[in-house]
Parts: sequence; C-alpha cells; structure tokens
Amino acid sequence: MKANYVRISTSKQNVDSQLIHSEYTQAYLDVCSGSIPFMERPEALKLSRNKKITSIRVREVSRLGRNLADILKTIEFFTEKGVDIFIENQGLHTLIDGKVNPSASLIISMFGAIAQMERDLLLERTQIGVNIAKAKGKYKGRKRGATSDLAKKNVTLISAIQSGLDADDSISKIATTHNITRQRIYEYLKKELVVRI
Repeated sequence: MKANYVRISTSKQNVDSQLIHSEYTQAYLDVCSGSIPFMERPEALKLSRNKKITSIRVREVSRLGRNLADILKTIEFFTEKGVDIFIENQGLHTLIDGKVNPSASLIISMFGAIAQMERDLLLERTQIGVNIAKAKGKYKGRKRGATSDLAKKNVTLISAIQSGLDADDSISKIATTHNITRQRIYEYLKKELVVRI
C-alpha cells in the first residue's frame, strides 16, 4: 500500500498540492510545526505502525521535519522496515529495488540541513525583532486570551504535551522536548487544557 504523508503548520494552509498523486491512495495529515519530532505527531505515529505500507510520498523533505537528526532517524526507521520514501519535488526514492539509494541519502541530508537552517534563522530573526521592540519599550509580550482561544492556537503543542503526560514523562522532560517552560505546562494543567492521569 502506498500512502501520502502531509504536514502543514496551520489548519489554514492548503493541502491540495501535497495530495495530488493517484498512486498514493491513503493520506496521513498532521497539523503541526516541523520542529515536532516525526514519531511524536499523531498521524505520523499511525503511519509508522501501519504494516501494510510499502511506500510513503512526501511533497518535500521539510514535510518530514526541520531537524536534520530527526529526518535521518525517520528515514532510517522506514528503511529498516523496507518502506520507500518518495520525495516528490526532488524525484528521489530512498529505496530502489529494496536497496538503499545512496544518492537520495546524500541529497536528503543536504535538504534536511537547509530546512533546519531555515527554522533556526527564523527563530533568530524573531528573537532579534523581540529584542529591538523591548529596547524601544514597545514589546509587551503576547496578549492573554481566553482559554478556548489558547487551546485553538496551541492545539499541536497541547496534544504533544498530553502525549508526554500520558506516557508518564516528567514535566521537565516534556518542557525540554518541546522547548517550552515548565511554567507553561503548569499553566495548561491549571486551565485543564492537559490532564495528568
């Protein structure tokens, strides 16, 4: 069975360009940041557990993630299971006739590094902007919203935190994994957006 894997950062993004391919009949769609590790995404996890999948199509490397180590770990996981990953915009298959495609490995590593660099630069530019605004006394932080608004805006992060809590991970581990403060997790617990079992 051939499957499409689609990742978009927000629910407002159009997924049509990532789904046009008749051979790949089943689709798995995650709405989350590329910084979230592949195996921590709900649909990606379902995809990884489907033993009928023989090939996975993604529009581009950054759909797998924006962390090079995680991208390579994901590809290695599927390669060991004999599952080919087809990177459409590069026309690359990770497996050819059941054997590892060394050219694909090299090119995917390069594009994965570029995806990670783009994310790092975005974070750096954002922080520079915040620092300039603070220096001018114009930065007041994010406006506090209603709990329902908070839940809508942070659905992916809240889902990831809940997964960590369900797995009995410590607050510190969850905070480190998702690059957030422990205080933020306690805030979500207090507002009952996440629940400790």
